[in-house]
Amino acid sequence: MSLTSMAAMDGNRLRAREALAASVRGGFERAGYEPVSAPALQPADIFLDMSGEDIRRRMYVFADPAGDELCLRPELTIPVCRLYLEAGGGAKKLCSIGPVYRFQQKGSAKLREFTQAGLECLGAMDAEAADAEVMALACAALAEAGLKTYDIEMGDLALFDALVDALDLPPGWRARLKRHFWRPDYFRELLDRLAAGDAGEDGGERQALISALAGLDETQAKDVIEDVLKLAGIAPVGGRTVEEVAERLIEQAELAASGVPKAAATLISDFLAVSGAPKDCIAEIKKLAKAADISLDAAIARFERRMELAAKSGVDLSRAHFATGFGRNMAYYTGLVFEFRVPALGPDAMICGGGRYDDLLSALGSEKPVPAVGCAVGIERLLAAVAREKGQ
Repeated sequence: MSLTSMAAMDGNRLRAREALAASVRGGFERAGYEPVSAPALQPADIFLDMSGEDIRRRMYVFADPAGDELCLRPELTIPVCRLYLEAGGGAKKLCSIGPVYRFQQKGSAKLREFTQAGLECLGAMDAEAADAEVMALACAALAEAGLKTYDIEMGDLALFDALVDALDLPPGWRARLKRHFWRPDYFRELLDRLAAGDAGEDGGERQALISALAGLDETQAKDVIEDVLKLAGIAPVGGRTVEEVAERLIEQAELAASGVPKAAATLISDFLAVSGAPKDCIAEIKKLAKAADISLDAAIARFERRMELAAKSGVDLSRAHFATGFGRNMAYYTGLVFEFRVPALGPDAMICGGGRYDDLLSALGSEKPVPAVGCAVGIERLLAAVAREKGQ
């Protein structure tokens, strides 16, 4: 192939990508979402603190000549939320489009720079209606692009939080399980330790330290552990940080002080095994709650209303698969999470993802909580999915 034909092919691809991106954003704008443009350069610490582990290890982080640590934005939600706060907040609907950047291993077929078209519904008080609207707009964007075949994977972190709050667990364990839900491997380790009642070894200095930690909050306990390690000249081993050592010892102190009913750990495991059609899953969750004599009624009612509104807004729930253990790779999600997927694309199957993130704006500096939900469409992946359906 000549350079001229290659340039023409690249030009066609470029025009197709730009046309699709404009179409997706145009749909968002027609729905009342105001376009904004966020800088590609962002403070690195915000993303390191609030993104998921998968995103953190793939960020491009560097220091500028003034010594400030910056990153190339790995996604659009946090940059748009920062713009929202700078503009004074309030109830706003914003959309954006632009490149994002994530490191990929050498030889990976995944792109290091790719285009996202995102929307953020910020400050809307009717959370379920906003959730349904965002999902419906994602569906409309795929339909407008010409995509006919895709699956919807979804979960609801609020249901899990409601379950944990209803159980007889030490407060630290409640917070810990919620905080690490999106880290499936580490979360499973936590659940296994909880089920085993792993309070550490009996006797000795280790048990004395665990006893001394009982009753301290996490900050105080971490300070004590760091001081003990320094005084003893001991460095954490096995790749663990002081914070990780502290968290494990705090877990053991809480278990030793209060104990945990085995039934609680079993119920969590049974809850996380629920998956299938959304309606069937809710029926199963109701059965589990009734058998355990706990109430999840408020969280279930919100989920059912969200699904009803989504269906009325045009979301085809026959495509949807719900799983109580489904989470996304961003640490800031607090409720509904969803992904639109085309399995035939393999590692690039996820073409749109989003969810509710009610705590993010407070973490970014908002003086009062801001309910928020959004999603982002991967333009190159959507283009590939449409082309594949057309046999191109």
